[in-house]
Amino acid sequence: MTMPARTRDELLSALFWQVEIGADAAFLDSPPGAAETTPLAAFMPTAKKADTPPAAAAMPPEKSGPPLKSGRAFSGLPASQPAAHPDLNRLDSLPALQKALADFEGCSLKHTASNLVFADGNPQAKIMLIGEAPGRDEDRMGLPFVGPAGQLLDRMLAAIGLDRSQVYITNILPWRPPGNRTPTAEETALLWPFLRRHIQLKAPQIILALGGSSAKLLLDSQTGILKLRGQMREVDFGLPARLPVLPSLHPAYLLRSPAQKKLAWADLLTLRHFLDKLPPDKTDPDAAMATESARSNPAGD
Repeated sequence: MTMPARTRDELLSALFWQVEIGADAAFLDSPPGAAETTPLAAFMPTAKKADTPPAAAAMPPEKSGPPLKSGRAFSGLPASQPAAHPDLNRLDSLPALQKALADFEGCSLKHTASNLVFADGNPQAKIMLIGEAPGRDEDRMGLPFVGPAGQLLDRMLAAIGLDRSQVYITNILPWRPPGNRTPTAEETALLWPFLRRHIQLKAPQIILALGGSSAKLLLDSQTGILKLRGQMREVDFGLPARLPVLPSLHPAYLLRSPAQKKLAWADLLTLRHFLDKLPPDKTDPDAAMATESARSNPAGD
């Protein structure tokens, strides 16, 4: 089957949309009798076409502009398909934010995922866990961390006297990337304003960033997670006070590299120490207990 005739801009938009959904190869039939297909360069703007308006010929930038914390980074979409974010500052509750995400049509991940994965746990908890992206099990059930990595996370929390009723869990992306691939910089930049508003509405006492993608986004850093982990930093998310962010290893990584659990255990003890120093009226009394038996378990599992 041959492709219908399209303009250059339509072809470019289709190409970038396929990149957004994770396609890494394209196969087109040659027209009957043709010796070869038209090269892609024929659809790209060239310096010789001086009469082509700059705005029409410009390709989308490859790098984000302002820092991610500003919420104005490049959306990753072609110029002909702008991502129209709603006025997030007008959203005054977590259910309103969830509905805004469900209605948002500016991210192609929505059209390849089965469910929106918004959050799980206690909205009143003082600890906010932020992972990377939903996997297959999470996409099927519409909840974060419900697969094998989620089961390990539950055991990690139990090791310091916590469970899901005492934490609030979400991801930097609410939709599963195709094939469980790592989120792209464009996808995280596009959905960063929603996550930033999520943090503002939740207003936790501390954020535990699970995994490299989460830590790099929240800390606006390109440093690897093995160097970032364990170092608590305060970040301005547009709240009255800066929030402490503690990067740690993702449970899925720990399943692949169990020897690194000792590092994650050290991070959990740092989190427990922080919680124990909070005033009694700022944390759940049931969460303010770190037993000696938990501290004596060096595996954290």
